[in-house]
Order: sequence, then C-alpha cells, then structure tokens
Amino acid sequence: MFRFAKESDRKDLIKLWYDCFGDGEKFVSAFLDCFLKEDTAYVCEESGKVVSVVYALDCMIGHKKCCYFYAIATDSHFRRRGLARQEIEFLIDYKTKQGAEIFLLTASNEKNNAYYKHLGFEDAFYCTEKVVEKTDKTVEISEKYTVDEIYSLRTEVFSGEKFVSFPKEHIGFALKFSDKVFVHRENGEITAYAMVDNKKIIEFCAEKDAEKFLSAVLLKIGTEKVSVYLSGKEDIYDSSCKISRGMVYCSNEILKREMGENVFLSLNLE
Repeated sequence: MFRFAKESDRKDLIKLWYDCFGDGEKFVSAFLDCFLKEDTAYVCEESGKVVSVVYALDCMIGHKKCCYFYAIATDSHFRRRGLARQEIEFLIDYKTKQGAEIFLLTASNEKNNAYYKHLGFEDAFYCTEKVVEKTDKTVEISEKYTVDEIYSLRTEVFSGEKFVSFPKEHIGFALKFSDKVFVHRENGEITAYAMVDNKKIIEFCAEKDAEKFLSAVLLKIGTEKVSVYLSGKEDIYDSSCKISRGMVYCSNEILKREMGENVFLSLNLE
C-alpha cells in the first residue's frame, strides 16, 4: 500500500534510513523533526511495515517551484519490485498539480544514475570542483552567526535563474549538522561563510575575496588544501572543470529547452 508517511511511522523510517545509509538515529530523528510533514515522505507499506520511502523537499529555481527527491530508500528484501519508481512517478504527478515544474535529485553512484535516467531524469545541474591551497593572504573569521544571516547571504549571492534555492529550514538543518561553520564579517555584516565536515568544505558562499576567506578556513581546520564545489559565481571559478552534481526532470519539453545547463549547488543534505 502506498501512502504519505505519518508520525507513527517514525520508528520504521529511522530503521530503513539506517539500513540503507548508515546515518545514526540522532541525525535521522532531527531530519524527521524538520521535514516529516503532511506530504513530504511517500512510502510503501507491507504487512504494517514501511519498506520504501522517497522524501520530497520543496525548493525553487528563480521563480519556478521545484521538488528535490532525497534519501530514496527501499528495504533490501523488497527491491527490484519498482517501488521507488512508483513513488517517484506519483510524487511527480502530485507535486506538478501543486505547481512544481522541475524535479531534482542526486544519484549516489553510476548505477543509480542509470536507473534515474530510465525514469526520465537527465544530468543537467553542474558546478566545478577546484583544489584550493592555503596562502598567507587571509581574512578574519569566526564561528558566530545566525541562521537568518546565513540564509540572507545565500539568498543574495545564490539568486537568479541558475541556482537552486532551499527554504530556511533546510539551510538551518545543514548548518546544525555541519562540524563547524566559519563566517567573515565586514561592518558587522556576514559576507562569507563555509560549512565544514571532517576537514571537507561542503559549501561556501562569498561575496568577494573568496580565496582569502577559504585560506583562512584552511588555517582554522589545519589542512593545506581542500577540494571545493563552486557554483560559478565566486571569483575563483574555473569553467574548465565542470562536473555534474545533480539530475533534473522537467514537466515539459519547452521548459527543458529553456533550462539548458543549470547550476546545482553543493548543499543537498548529502
């Protein structure tokens, strides 16, 4: 039986997530606290147990409503039955009726990438990856910030038709489960931030002086260099190393042609 998840499914959802992805209960419980709403998790139930789920998180690209499919999981004993396909197809139809025009997801490996292509998704969201090395040119950074400040800067810098924009609750969750978050201020206003997990920068945003800011972050986390994903707007952008970071399904061919090669930011709760 397919249906939307309820709060009473929490135990099954946590176990399914752990079995498929290995994340601990603290992380999954916090995710469910934030995102388990009336119609964000579509599940398949067998014999009173949730055996498959797709989470559908709302987002925007410019003024277009979008939906990001996340943590697609099926119990190993129930795979190869098309459960995830049926869930995704239902959610595309359901969210389209609610005004969504674009559907996004991230494939964790080549096998999954091929599977999603079979469902109509295409590689269409790109960024660049660059190795940034520590230099003696830095700026002052701290770990004092508010979610509102980070969200405002992200909205300002990552605005326009080429960027995926997530709601504030999404940003807040990512900040909460980053090991460290560093910021730079000028005249009391945040002008740059970086989310760090285990000496890996999972996202950064800078209005200017990106290299100096990143060098200061490297000094703080004690490493000489790090790979970062760039959205294309930072001042150290290099279009020669474009890589795919997401897949897209458009509700119609006209929209697909209009989209072209879009830019999918690194923040996707991976």
